[in-house]
Amino acid sequence: MAGKRIVIGDSEVVIPDFGIKTFIYPVLLLLLVWVIFAGPFYVVDPEQNGVVKTFGKLSQITEPGLKFKFPWPIQTVQLVNVEEVRRLELGFRTIRAGGTSNSAQYKDVPSEALMLTGDENIVSVDLVVQYKIKDAGQFLFRVSDPEGAVSHAAEASIRQVVGSRPIDQALTTGKAMIEAETKELLQRVMDSYKAGVYIAEVKLQDVTPPKEVGAAFKDVQSAKEEKEKKVNIALGYQNEIIPQARGEAAQAFQEAEAYKQKRVKEAEGDASRFTQMLFQYRQAKDVTRTRMYIETMEEILPGLDKYIVDGKDAGGLVNVLSLEKVKGGAK
Repeated sequence: MAGKRIVIGDSEVVIPDFGIKTFIYPVLLLLLVWVIFAGPFYVVDPEQNGVVKTFGKLSQITEPGLKFKFPWPIQTVQLVNVEEVRRLELGFRTIRAGGTSNSAQYKDVPSEALMLTGDENIVSVDLVVQYKIKDAGQFLFRVSDPEGAVSHAAEASIRQVVGSRPIDQALTTGKAMIEAETKELLQRVMDSYKAGVYIAEVKLQDVTPPKEVGAAFKDVQSAKEEKEKKVNIALGYQNEIIPQARGEAAQAFQEAEAYKQKRVKEAEGDASRFTQMLFQYRQAKDVTRTRMYIETMEEILPGLDKYIVDGKDAGGLVNVLSLEKVKGGAK
């Protein structure tokens, strides 16, 4: 590096000559370092959104890709994973996740789990909420503690839904309905907060009575199961006996209807014969009377025992009455 020589007393001092080339290389080096490590370009991954702040205030949300920004302190970028499914546990906490060599361990949180049902019974509810970020800007800036807001809103929602239903629904058949209503209510609450959260799923892990009344509750459940069993048996007998009774009733009705038709036809036939006979009787009363007498005798006499008594023995009624004894003796 060349410079000027100045003689001061007995000494000679060299003053360096600082030209433009002396500064340009360090400046270029610093600029290159800034472009590479803290420059105007940044990359947003496919599962992320870029939240750009200008002088500390939200200015835009950027989609995945290579993006440009002004250098700090003018603009800063915060990358947020919007595809990650976040998990919230209510009523319990996972101490150790299960694996191939060990089982999972959990810790109960009674202050969150215990709640009152609609029929004033106490149940212990373990709940898992899965949610995603649907608006990165709202998630970061609308609520100071978005995860805490989700937790408090989830607890309030499940308490409201369980509190509107009897204990039997919460323990047995109503779990799916409780999950659906809790999810809907929680989503409405988070939308009202403008927290930028999408509730993906609400799942009941366990719904049980408190440990202190567990034995009594099991007895009640056993009694209810026994009741249902007997009701089912009675319904089965009912379903068996009623069709049988209806069949017998239908058969009896058909038989009665057939007997009715038979009797009506017989009566009509008798009435027709009587009418014809009456007509003939009116035409010739003596002949008809004689014919009727003869026809009647023809029907009666074949079934009677007939005795011929000689005139000399026909002394009176006593001889005729004694014939029955004779007939019995002959047998």
